[in-house]
Amino acid sequence: MGCQVSNISPFMSYSTKVQEAKQGQSEIRRNVKYTNQLLTIPEQGVMNLQDLFLKSADKYAVKQCLGSFIGNDFSFMTYSQVQEEAIYLGSGIKTWGLANEVNEYMNYKMKLIGVFGKNRREWVILDIANILYGYTMVPFYDTLGPDSIPFILGQTNIETMFLSADATKSLLKCKEKYKLQNLVLFDQLTEELERELKNKGYKLFRYEDVVQNGKSQIQPLAQIYPETIYTICYTSGTTGNPKGALITHANFVSAVASTQVTDAQINENDVHLSYLPLPHVMERLIVISLLYVGAQIGFYRGDPNLLKEDILKLRPTIFVSVPRLYNKFYDGIKAKMAEVTCLKKAFLDQAIKSKLSSLRSQATYTNSIYDKVFEGVKQLFGGRCRLMVTGSAPIQQDVIDFLKIAVCCPILEGYGQTESSALSFSTARWDPISSHLGGPAANTEFKLVDVPEMNYTANDIVTIHKGEKEEKLAISRGEICLRGPGVFVGYYKDPQKTAEALDSEGWLHTGDIGMITEQGGVKIIDRKKNIFKLSQGEYIAPEKIESIYNRVQGVAESFVYGDSLQNQIVAIIVPQYDYIQKQANLMQIQGGFEELCQNQKIISLFKQNIEAFGKQNQLNSLEITKLIYLEPQPLQNLGCLTSTLKLQRHIAKQVFAKQIENLYKQQVQ
Repeated sequence: MGCQVSNISPFMSYSTKVQEAKQGQSEIRRNVKYTNQLLTIPEQGVMNLQDLFLKSADKYAVKQCLGSFIGNDFSFMTYSQVQEEAIYLGSGIKTWGLANEVNEYMNYKMKLIGVFGKNRREWVILDIANILYGYTMVPFYDTLGPDSIPFILGQTNIETMFLSADATKSLLKCKEKYKLQNLVLFDQLTEELERELKNKGYKLFRYEDVVQNGKSQIQPLAQIYPETIYTICYTSGTTGNPKGALITHANFVSAVASTQVTDAQINENDVHLSYLPLPHVMERLIVISLLYVGAQIGFYRGDPNLLKEDILKLRPTIFVSVPRLYNKFYDGIKAKMAEVTCLKKAFLDQAIKSKLSSLRSQATYTNSIYDKVFEGVKQLFGGRCRLMVTGSAPIQQDVIDFLKIAVCCPILEGYGQTESSALSFSTARWDPISSHLGGPAANTEFKLVDVPEMNYTANDIVTIHKGEKEEKLAISRGEICLRGPGVFVGYYKDPQKTAEALDSEGWLHTGDIGMITEQGGVKIIDRKKNIFKLSQGEYIAPEKIESIYNRVQGVAESFVYGDSLQNQIVAIIVPQYDYIQKQANLMQIQGGFEELCQNQKIISLFKQNIEAFGKQNQLNSLEITKLIYLEPQPLQNLGCLTSTLKLQRHIAKQVFAKQIENLYKQQVQ
């Protein structure tokens, strides 16, 4: 395995050792600024999310808070108006008895409220109302699927759900409604939809009516404790039924506190466009962290096709996304730049070369001469973006480095899981090296634990390349384990899965394989949970292979699968449209895109590309496959991705069952 040698100053470090290594694991490490005590609260007096919001609403009362797109622009409510509506809403829920109390698991007393809809102002106001009145929010979302939604309804026994018009269709597809009986509608429904819902036994309420009811009968706020369950956040999961992570107020407050001391440096002048799914902790943490500092949050119109227009209207100062979307921006920008010719092209090439050099040696993002070349790219993100953030999955170094120099601002990489309240690691502005996690958050300590079946240990020896010379380097590699106030308390009604995730010492076992970098940060190199065996008894890590296949020329996406009765893996490849069209022209092959995906010459070209690139990246013979199917549809369109755009392997296996079967038949023939 190769290891990049950095030019970072030895005084720059992400973490430091706080406890010696034990057998089979690395030392325990913490953020260099929080070695003695992990950060639990952002300031004195803020012990829960109720404290946090009330303090913010008082301090920033007249400032713009939450904005919806109305007419031709965003219209904002102030912090004071948001607080007022949240109090009315929470009071209305209480007086009408819409939040049922459950006490069915480990003495957790919770009053549950469901919510089902895309990001919108009412969604966040409901979240705040729940915070003020001690209700526990259970978010739903489309990619859970028709089987998972009733599973959650049955596990939680929710009686009331707030939902948007488009979410009603997903609800109607569910065969079982369990105890769900009250639907509070964010939107006006058609008469037909209302009739269908009533025929299923639902009682319908209007959001506005609940607010008006509360306005006439304002109720006192609830007493909230740090251990109060803030939310049950169901992971869409890459295998099997979703798991409901129990996240407390203390968990989330510590995550907000840690966000404040990252290099994001968010403040009251920041503007954020909320479009990543709010049911997931990443976007929820960003929103609550921004509310804490008095920033503005606008909500997209719910249509991905209008996202670019929404960005241009709001002109965010912070842009948060995930690698799949950044890859689309990257591909589009590069395609436009490929059209530049002559002197302009020479100047553009020089600008890219110079800025990349400065970025990778000194972490410099701007240049007084060359920044003008990228003005069009900056305008894609509204023209005043000072910071970008990426999370949810690893991002390729060439993509993130190019976007840093093109948008002329830092892009911080973050890592966290639902079970760790979204933030466990983040990179720093001073770091010129991309495509890693950075160091531990202020509320987190970590260690790596041996995974002997994958040949990863805390005392590995790897080869690094310095010019033409090779050197042996001792390095720690293993499963990333996290501990601290941000780590959840367990899965709802699932002690077995809880015991698998949390050990007796409180360590969360993430399933991600990492290595400790020279600066005390962590880089993900593999995934433990998704490994499988082939018939030879060899372990295969599909995510590692996919990360390499996705960088092969012409490949947009990939799904790698292996059957334990077979001796080869198979790969479903989603090709890039422009690449296929270009190659077809060069080969003088006629046909539409779907037809070209089935052409044997095109398939052979992809096999050659994968083999060549795989060998360059040290894939072994079992990891380089000749069994390839070219799929013209994006995996997202086929329902194979979660709402955070992660591959759902059990779904992909079902979707491509016939293609997988046919590929293995080819092997036999």
